[in-house]
Amino acid sequence: MKQYVAAGLALLIAVFIVPPATAQQAEAKSNTLPTVDQVLERYIEAIGGPEAIKKLTTRVCKGYQVTDLHWRKPPFEVIPLKTYAKIPNRSLVVEHTLGEIKRAGFDGNVGWKQDADGIKRTENPIGSKFAWLLNPQNALRIKEYFPGLSLGGTEQIGESTVYVVEPAGLDKAHFALHFDVETGLLIRIGYYWVLKDYREVDGVKFPFCISMSRKGGKSTYVFDEVNHNTPIDDTLFAMPDSLGK
Repeated sequence: MKQYVAAGLALLIAVFIVPPATAQQAEAKSNTLPTVDQVLERYIEAIGGPEAIKKLTTRVCKGYQVTDLHWRKPPFEVIPLKTYAKIPNRSLVVEHTLGEIKRAGFDGNVGWKQDADGIKRTENPIGSKFAWLLNPQNALRIKEYFPGLSLGGTEQIGESTVYVVEPAGLDKAHFALHFDVETGLLIRIGYYWVLKDYREVDGVKFPFCISMSRKGGKSTYVFDEVNHNTPIDDTLFAMPDSLGK
């Protein structure tokens, strides 16, 4: 009889004492954060994987920019837009406004823009968020645009929990990368750039809607068409001469 009582006590101890310890271990495990490299590797896989990304050498996007600026009249404007990108880092954005064509480009060495005021050099846009997003191999080159990355923990954005990856020496409000915990996709950069409507093109997902909020309003880039590996001559990205050629 004493043997049965002892066995019963042992069972009760196993049931009521061991499970709480196991639950604590499970909770601790669930709270363990991944490394930065793990977050980036998942992002690469989420948009198509390294092999699919490496096949893309150019990206041409066609769509429009919707601008809503409260201080301007009229405040609402829709501008036809076309963008070109070529690895490793060439880019060109062409906007067709009323009576004017605006261009902003980078030829790999020189940044420039052209508008009604003429042509002038600009800062190297290698750190431009938009230029990076247009790059067909952006996921593989993320550390070039956002150096010294570290994991800042998790945050809640609407219904999504995100990993916050922060570049060293850059303002988190403008450059922190927010990766959806569930999907692995990049859904926000800083507090102002929002990426959504990911669609698969040539085996790689790309956000067909990119919005940028700023003081006084918001600009949203909406793409109707995205093509990869279209042959693009390097001269397209070169700064025009003073005659606009």
